[in-house]
Amino acid sequence: MSKIKVLSVTGNPDLIHFRTLQKTERKKTYEIQEMHESEYDHEIKILKRDASLRMQLKRLQPLSNQEHFTIDDSFTSKTVKRPLLLIQNGTPIVHSSRRTKFTQSLINQAYESQLSFFNSRKNTYVQMILQIDEQLYPIIIELYTEYAPKACDNFVKFCEGVTIDGNYYTYKNTKFQKFKPNGFLQGGQFAKKVSIYGDYFEDESYALQHDCEGIIGQVNDGFQHTNHSQFYITLAPMSYFNFKRVAFGKVIRGMKQFQKMLKKEFISPNIIIQECGRYDQQAQIRMKLEKFSEDFAGVLPENAESFNKFIDAEQEKHTDAQGDFTQLMKFLVEQMKLISKFAYSLTAIKKAILQLNEQFKKNQLCLMLYILDNQQVLLSDNQQGKYLVVFRAIDGTDSCRASAFIVFKKQTTMFKNVNLNDLKQSGEQVIGICYCIYGTTTQLVFGTGYNLSMFTLQNNEFKLQQQELQIPKIETFYCTDIKDDFLQYKIISSLPTKNMRYTNSIFTTLHRVVRLGGLAMYKDVTIFEALICAFILARSWGWSFCAGTTTFNQIKVKNVNQLTYLYLGQQKWVQKIENHFLSIV
Repeated sequence: MSKIKVLSVTGNPDLIHFRTLQKTERKKTYEIQEMHESEYDHEIKILKRDASLRMQLKRLQPLSNQEHFTIDDSFTSKTVKRPLLLIQNGTPIVHSSRRTKFTQSLINQAYESQLSFFNSRKNTYVQMILQIDEQLYPIIIELYTEYAPKACDNFVKFCEGVTIDGNYYTYKNTKFQKFKPNGFLQGGQFAKKVSIYGDYFEDESYALQHDCEGIIGQVNDGFQHTNHSQFYITLAPMSYFNFKRVAFGKVIRGMKQFQKMLKKEFISPNIIIQECGRYDQQAQIRMKLEKFSEDFAGVLPENAESFNKFIDAEQEKHTDAQGDFTQLMKFLVEQMKLISKFAYSLTAIKKAILQLNEQFKKNQLCLMLYILDNQQVLLSDNQQGKYLVVFRAIDGTDSCRASAFIVFKKQTTMFKNVNLNDLKQSGEQVIGICYCIYGTTTQLVFGTGYNLSMFTLQNNEFKLQQQELQIPKIETFYCTDIKDDFLQYKIISSLPTKNMRYTNSIFTTLHRVVRLGGLAMYKDVTIFEALICAFILARSWGWSFCAGTTTFNQIKVKNVNQLTYLYLGQQKWVQKIENHFLSIV
């Protein structure tokens, strides 16, 4: 009896159907197993009897040579005819109308399958963060140690940094010396040709062909067996290199975004490797499993209190409260709820700004609303109010997006018209802040006074999940867009983790610091964003350093367009950074 190949989520026995297998832009890893046709028919009967997970099965074509199998896929229900769970770039996205109880188990199945896949492969993975025109592009590289162990080990050692004959060599902060559009990038050049084996080392295998973009290979001197530190990354199929140069790896994540930048007409020829090192794929998957298990809506307490009830209860604690602040908070949080519906659309910023304009005209619950995204000032017709709000409509341009606002009181008399100068206040005068992270689980953190509470969006309502947030004492990641030797060699190299998780969404990184523990370092953020982050860290037993101080109350807004550096994390790390930079001022 003949055998066929089938796609398995967990290896055995759950089977799943997937569409358009031929697409190469798929990032979710599953396992391939062989079974007899009789076993195949038996599994189909089992799945048909399973009323909770009705999935289809389709025969698969054999895999091509030694490339691993990566896809995105949808779990589909026959009864609903719409996807229940979509895995994109390793991130689960649950259909809004199908947030069912078994979704979490499907996510765990997907990640556990990915974990078992990498356990079986035993390849090495490297992360590089490439910089072009101040923009960062992280890529993940899989090294095929089975085919070219020497080339892979040589590449990994230069990524991590290695001392040879008393000299220290690393790819960090080096430039790609050659860039040929639709050809290749060439980097890894030092003052002399060197490898961890001496001057040169031999060719090991020509098994991996240069048949697509993202292939990593060894640069030689035009002759066989003259490999050294230099390497190349193909930007298109390069069949000319076959059997002449040793290919030993492939970019498995981030190549698409990187190539988009390279195809622009006006691009800087300076492409820099800002950061590189070994990438623990298994640790990343475990962290995602823990993260989604922890953050999913199912972990909400029973009878969780809604945000509106929570803020009403807080108002009752203050007998002199008039309720205008409570109504303002409800209004602003409602705007975040509306933004969550289109936060990842292409025109999200325009939609959010338009929405804020329309809703402000209808309600006018504050004297002035200052929108950071386009520096727009909205003034109320009723000058009897007393609150000033700064709102970031959409923070972040990649797969992590957020919104945030900060509230001040007007300090001048009611007879004086409000203007931007009224926002020149200090941290001590902040009366409320809030940020909202959009994603599979949309979470909102609200703070006023010394209280800090986290809410999760469920059934179109923010429900109270946790109060008195406190950042973990162990760092699980770091994030930076600052190039500085002190930070690199004294701080980052001393961290207990080498897990770099960069995103240009400041509030997403802030949320990770508070929930997972980590160290975040940004070069230029607005003073209002820095105030929000400093407020959160001060109330969650963490430290922040911005605008020349680590004390939240002493942070002052000198200009509404003011930019500042920002460091967030545990006291021991932030204090070291503060002592260093204040000593050189």
